[in-house]
Amino acid sequence: MVKVIIGIPVKGDSESFKEMIYSLVSSTSGYDKIIIAVAEGINQEGLDAIEWAKGYNSAIEISKERFKNSLEAYNYLFNQAKQEQSDLFLTQTDVLFPRLYKRDWLKQMNQMAQNEQVGAITGINGGGTSGPDYIDGFYWLGGWCSYYPLRTIELIGGYDKEFPFGWGVDIDHTYRISKTGLKIVQVNYWVDHHMLNDRSHELNPDSEKQKKDASKYFKQKYGL
Repeated sequence: MVKVIIGIPVKGDSESFKEMIYSLVSSTSGYDKIIIAVAEGINQEGLDAIEWAKGYNSAIEISKERFKNSLEAYNYLFNQAKQEQSDLFLTQTDVLFPRLYKRDWLKQMNQMAQNEQVGAITGINGGGTSGPDYIDGFYWLGGWCSYYPLRTIELIGGYDKEFPFGWGVDIDHTYRISKTGLKIVQVNYWVDHHMLNDRSHELNPDSEKQKKDASKYFKQKYGL
């Protein structure tokens, strides 16, 4: 089996983080390590939760670096996978992973990724569909349940760090995969992406303008 890293950006959210870790390691054994990319300014409760996780599972590694935002954390994880010549599964602290009967969802993703035509794998609810601000009806992969074979990471890298405020990077990344001709496929698996943790970025009064700036950047980037 090809090496697999699970990557998780963490900025706090200690309660949902612990639930995520517990459900994750209870539902799969198809990984070599779990890397936690830690945000700048994380509070003591969050640090305590990370220490708990290290004790709970010996495969967990903690980034020495601290990241200003999720975009930096995600790109650190993409780079780590490339350096270690590993496939990468990305998730978030607001996700729960159901355990399947006699079936390991991450091992299935790993097996599917052996097909050289596959560029990414997701679950049943692992993304969304963009509107006319980007490409109307385009299915994109989110950062909560996405598996990237090493071939994809080596071909297109991580998220575009030039995106204004990080909005739309997942749409852009998925579009870049599609432009290579690689396929995005789906495994028969569903995660509970409950989104009940700290989502303060969505309460920012400037968020609507930031989203419009990001979609404008996307269209200019591709001449759309």
